Amino acid sequence: MLCVVSLEGRAFAQDATPPVQTQTPYESSVVYGPKGGYGYTEYDLQEADRRSRVVRNALIGTSAAFAVGAILLGVGASQCDSFVRFDGRDDWICNNTGDVLVPLGGTFVGLGAIGMLTTGIMLGVRNKQKREIERDMRRRYGTRFHWDDRSGRFVF
Repeated sequence: MLCVVSLEGRAFAQDATPPVQTQTPYESSVVYGPKGGYGYTEYDLQEADRRSRVVRNALIGTSAAFAVGAILLGVGASQCDSFVRFDGRDDWICNNTGDVLVPLGGTFVGLGAIGMLTTGIMLGVRNKQKREIERDMRRRYGTRFHWDDRSGRFVF
């Protein structure tokens, strides 16, 4: 979770000074949106795409942590044996490898599951914001057919 927060940037609610723009927005003269209201620029779309990409990378990272934890947990559990106590309860006894890998793998699985849940929700919200910006830009622009600079071709 700390990785996700550190990649996201500083929190503006904690900063008392107004944000200073250090970089000129790309194509800031092209404004999309309703007349007389707030319009979106290409910079806004690029920023929404960047935010979505950061959260998607965090989701991939937490999924990898979950998978590694599941592997560690499985290997650690294979080093444990079950036995029945004299009062009828089942219990586990593990060798040193199992004693280390089971809690470590369980921690990775638990934190990875929480991370996947939160970043999955965050990714849905970020993608929704990006789609709303694209929709508003299409309404203003009037068509989806445009020239894509990165690929060097017309796209729909």
